[in-house]
Amino acid sequence: MSSVYSELGHRPPFDDRPWVSINMVATIDGKTVSGSRDEPVADLGSTVDHQTMRYLESQSEGVLIGAGSLRATPGLHYDKGLVRFVATRSGDLDYGSRFFSDCPDKAWVLASSEVRTPEHVRRWPKTGPMAWTDTLLWMRRDLSIGQLMVEGGSELNADLIREDLVDELFLTIAPVVKLGRNIPTYAGGGPLSKNDLLRFNLVSTIPIGNEVFLRYQRCR
Repeated sequence: MSSVYSELGHRPPFDDRPWVSINMVATIDGKTVSGSRDEPVADLGSTVDHQTMRYLESQSEGVLIGAGSLRATPGLHYDKGLVRFVATRSGDLDYGSRFFSDCPDKAWVLASSEVRTPEHVRRWPKTGPMAWTDTLLWMRRDLSIGQLMVEGGSELNADLIREDLVDELFLTIAPVVKLGRNIPTYAGGGPLSKNDLLRFNLVSTIPIGNEVFLRYQRCR
């Protein structure tokens, strides 16, 4: 297991939500895909980056990804002890993938109630729209999730950051340049105004080989 972030320190959950972290790898110019948006991105980070991702997951009770990330990574799997959540606006998911089949009792779909999903799939909420503050409260109080690791994609990250629900950012800089307009970055969505920028403190900068591992925490 990677020792890049072996000293994570005290990261206390809140009464009404987990401690929320995002972990991503990006190119030097900030892109989070090596090919197109719907292609797997496992080639972007090194073996150390992949080990670091698994280590950070091991320090969490839950992991959250967007539907696009799941569709782009059909073989995606997690440790059997990890509760896994996928957020979707359409319900267009492969419900036979390992994400669901490995541990059906720990796989959840997060979607508004009008989105159709198979009867056997666990989902939240049962009725009404899907709101992040309510969802994180449910994770904390009903599922005892104290640490939640978010692994993209870009729009999911942006939704949580915009609502100021993210406490920590992990970013691996891969030693490549992608270029291109409309290519996913760490967080997409509409821009914040100059007066609404969210500020983070740099916790650590760790170069390993040609990669740099960055860790930030939200200024509260």
